[in-house]
Formats: sequence, C-alpha cells, structure tokens
Amino acid sequence: MMDLGNRRVGVFGLGITGRAVLDYLLRHEARPVCVDEVTQPEKLQELQHLTAEQSVEAHLGEIPRDALTGCEFVIVSPGVTLDNPVLAAARGAGATCISEIELAYRNCNAQLVGITGSNGKSTTTILLAHLLSGYRKALAVGNIGKPFIGIVDEIGADDVVCCEVSSFQLEASPEFHPGIAVFTNITPDHLERHHSFANYAATKRGLIKTMAEGDSVIYNAEDENLQPDEFPPRPVTFLPFSSVGEVGPPGAYLENGELIVDAGNGEVRIARDRLRLPGLHNVENALAATLAARLLGAKKTHLEKGLRSFEGYEHRIEFVRELDGVRYYNDSKATNPEAAVTALRSFPQAIVLIAGGRDKGTNLAEFVSQVKKHCSQIVLLGEAAGRFEQALREGGYDAIARADSLGEAVEAARGAAEPGEVVLLSPACASFDMFESFEERGNLFKELVQKL
Repeated sequence: MMDLGNRRVGVFGLGITGRAVLDYLLRHEARPVCVDEVTQPEKLQELQHLTAEQSVEAHLGEIPRDALTGCEFVIVSPGVTLDNPVLAAARGAGATCISEIELAYRNCNAQLVGITGSNGKSTTTILLAHLLSGYRKALAVGNIGKPFIGIVDEIGADDVVCCEVSSFQLEASPEFHPGIAVFTNITPDHLERHHSFANYAATKRGLIKTMAEGDSVIYNAEDENLQPDEFPPRPVTFLPFSSVGEVGPPGAYLENGELIVDAGNGEVRIARDRLRLPGLHNVENALAATLAARLLGAKKTHLEKGLRSFEGYEHRIEFVRELDGVRYYNDSKATNPEAAVTALRSFPQAIVLIAGGRDKGTNLAEFVSQVKKHCSQIVLLGEAAGRFEQALREGGYDAIARADSLGEAVEAARGAAEPGEVVLLSPACASFDMFESFEERGNLFKELVQKL
C-alpha cells in the first residue's frame, strides 16, 4: 500500500478516470495537482468549478510545461499520450508517470483478473464478475467505464477484481500483476496511437510481463497473435479456449452444443443454450469467462445459473425497442471495424446500419464485405464518413446515406428500414469526434429511438 499523505501527486485528465483518481487522492490526504487540456468553454467552466470546490491546484486549458514538475507521481488518464510535453517535463524532473489501474493495483490486495483484447473484453469482464458473484464478492472495473481506483477502499483480500485493461492503460502500468490474464483476441485497433499493429499487439501481450509461477493465461486458441510463443517468456500456465475445435486439457471448447470446460480441476459440461446472448463471439466470451471462473473455484451450478441469468453488456448489441416491425439495437461499444463485423454476423435479418465517428485508420476490406452481405442500407456520419463511403463505393456498395448528427442518422435509418429488418448502431469508430465516450453516444441513440 502506498502512503500518499501530504505527497504531491499529479492528475492529468479530469474525465471519468481522472475524477475517480482525484477523489481517491483526497480521501488519502495527498496534495493533488490537476491538469486538463480542455478547450470547450462549457467543459472548462465545469472543471474550474470542480477543482475550486475541492480546493486543489489546477491548470486547465493551456497548461504550463512545468505544471507537474514538483510531483512525485503523475496519474495519466488513458486518452493522454506519454510523449506529451508536460509529462516529459515531469519525468525529467523525477516524477513517475503511471496509469490509474497501476495506482489501484499498488493499493489493492484483492485477487486480480486482467482481461484484454480488441473485441469481447467488456462482455467477458462483466460476465466473469457475474459468474463469480453467485458465491463470492467480485467486481467488474477498468476500461468498462468504472475506474478500478474507485473500489479499492471497499474490497478485501478474499474478493476478486475483474479488470478490463486497454492498451493505453498498459503503456503506463509497469508493476500491474494479475494472477489470471484473459485474452479474447487481437485485431488491428488504435493504430493512430501505436503506429503499427505489431506495436499494438505487443502492448496487449505485455499484460503478462509481471506474471509469475502459479499464474494463468487464458487465450483464444484460434488467434495466431495469441499463441503462447508470441508472449513475453514467463513461467505461467497457458489455457486455451476455442469455439471451433477441441483444445486442452486444460482448456475450454464448444462441441455438440455444449461448453466443455476443464481448468485442471475436473471437466464440466454446460449446454450452450444456457447462454442467452446471440452470436458465436459470445460463446467465445463465455468459454473464456467460465474457464477463469473455474480457476477461481466456481462450480458447475454457479456457471449454469450465471450464464442463464446474464443479460449482456450495455452498449454491446443491446436491444432497445421494436417499432413498426423493426428491431433497434445499440452497439455503440463497437469502436473498430472488427467489432462491427461481429455485430453484423449476429443477425439473420437484413440490417440498416448506422456507422462512423473518429476514424482509427484500420483496414476496411472485411467491413465492406460484410456490409454488402448483411446491410440493405448504411447511414454514415462523423469524421470517418468520407473514407468509409469511398471504401464502400469502391467495393461495389451504393446504398449509402449521410447524416450530420446521430439524430439525423436515426431518422434516416427509420425511413429506410422495412418491417422484419434491424436498425443497428455499430459505428466501427471511436466516438470522440462528436461525443465524450461511446457510452454517451449509445445513451443518446437509445433516447432518440425511444422518442420515435
């Protein structure tokens, strides 16, 4: 545990993560120094009021380069790159820059599961905590929108923290050490930040860099980027899962309508239809989560009950309503093309797709192929609309509309959808061109749909 009393600690970024860090530092009598490169006048005023109310030193908007040079630590929000000049100056003056999950890890003695991947990690995180909660205290935190640091003071040594971990967080988490690491898959994402897929994949796999003998790594056996020899060499046990063929033991796989799970403590078989969520990708999420749960002592009855009662993760292929024979789904969490492709493959009906946002520069070939196969219409918006439209037209798909706002997109989708079809928000892009987060985007979509 870190003694933070009277220590000067920087907080870079005052979004959801930064505010949770600030609250924690104040509870533990540190002396926070808050900085945020906010540019919007309303947001600036909000942060000025927040920091004044808390009586903390703050530099907002245009930040002096030496604003954090007197700090021992700087807690960096995920959206801030480590090469920021203010952070570089702080490091030059002796400060250590770490992530929020690193700060939480250093102050938490609970059992820790780290879950990462390009797609499916949020559902797997929430599902694992749900399975474990049938017989012990388990909390889902991290990149799902609930900061780890926010629950550190309420969790004990016998409890389990299921922490979704992003590549951005891993860049500043040198000591973060899960006892179990889960990897759902790795596909190209965040290339604008990591500059290459190789860098991105290596950052993801770096989750195991501190793991030790007795620790376990659960990985997708069908992903060539997640084979054991691709990881940093560590004395860990690798447990594969697969939705297409037998693996292990130990491991988990789908066969003849059953999830077969063996974590080295006895095989259990669970009917696939216990899982209520659609799509083979959710079977993969369930295989990973049940394997981790078995490592943590879950019995077959816990797994069956948990799978049967799990209703899914908000903003991930979330049913909103049915209107005039058209079903509306919110998949705002699909922030890259691969996630959107997964959603498209989940529906047998024709789809009117709403997509677009902040472009991550990823390859669109498979996205275009699946849009052609599944979509009767696509409505594009946001910064990425131009590139997406060009790729679609070059691929021979012309049923394209453009919208200037999410409201316009919903109205256009409603007008295009026929009874029996699906309207799906699955943006394939980040939200930050128009929204603070994918949650804000998804919540607005649901509000707009409910008002139709």
